[in-house]
Amino acid sequence: MRRLALVLLVSGCARTIAPVDVSVSDEQAQLERGRYLATSVMVCGTCHARRDWSRYAGPPKEGTEFAGSGDIARDEHFSPKFSFFAPNLTPHHLGPWSNGEIARAVVFGQGRDGRGLFPYMPYFEYRESLARDDLSALISYLRTLPAIGTDPPGPQRFAMPRFVLDGLPEERPLREKAPQPGAPEYGRYLTEIAGCMGCHTRADRRGLPIGAPYAGGREFIVPAPGGGIVRSANLTLDDAAGLGRWTKERFIARFRTATVETARQQVVEPGGFNSVMPWWAWARMNDGDLGAIYDYLRTLPPTREPFARWSP
Repeated sequence: MRRLALVLLVSGCARTIAPVDVSVSDEQAQLERGRYLATSVMVCGTCHARRDWSRYAGPPKEGTEFAGSGDIARDEHFSPKFSFFAPNLTPHHLGPWSNGEIARAVVFGQGRDGRGLFPYMPYFEYRESLARDDLSALISYLRTLPAIGTDPPGPQRFAMPRFVLDGLPEERPLREKAPQPGAPEYGRYLTEIAGCMGCHTRADRRGLPIGAPYAGGREFIVPAPGGGIVRSANLTLDDAAGLGRWTKERFIARFRTATVETARQQVVEPGGFNSVMPWWAWARMNDGDLGAIYDYLRTLPPTREPFARWSP
């Protein structure tokens, strides 16, 4: 589950995992698939960017997508507090990495130096769902990014146990092929690699899930100028709190009106409502895939967990 921070109950890192076998190429179809995954489905450029919280949904500051983040630990109730910065994904940082080392980090959570990645990185989800052919496409695209010379610092470790910071790298068998549009499992696959459940499931202060899956209520601290706590929406079929009365057309239209250009025009006043949901990134997804996600969400049982959506 996304940012499953303290599910780790043992100390130390696992053994060194071998780099993952991927088929990276400059073939146009693979590059286009990788671009679509990175920018529109897995939306890697949202965490790995500096976001402008003076605008609605924190659109990325110009020229920072994939170049590393500011301090993103503050959008969680981590305890004890510490600072965490997502690294640069352009060749400025990843240039010395092999394709297999990048793949291992994405799906198994182990860095080039053998240390585990802090589990804000959702490799817990990717290792369960992401197919090898899509992983190959993603890395093919990352290799084409222009180098941007920024170097975010590593985690600032304020007495937090190393096993928490370093996660728990673990090797799993990978699915070989992603399902194709129209396949019964296609919508679920997209929903999983987009990380919807992790953010839309209530969690405790350690990051452990304690709510019904997809029923919303997870708390995120929104930086100033809005400044407050926003809770994720209910994605189940509950008529009052969830998507029960939403049509597919309404669901798709909600994303279509949330482009990055629109986000940059929506100024957030001090104390005003804001969201950490990167609408502007998923607005790039095509209608067919948004519709497939909607179809999968319609299979979830209706669940209601009352909560206040926003606390200034």
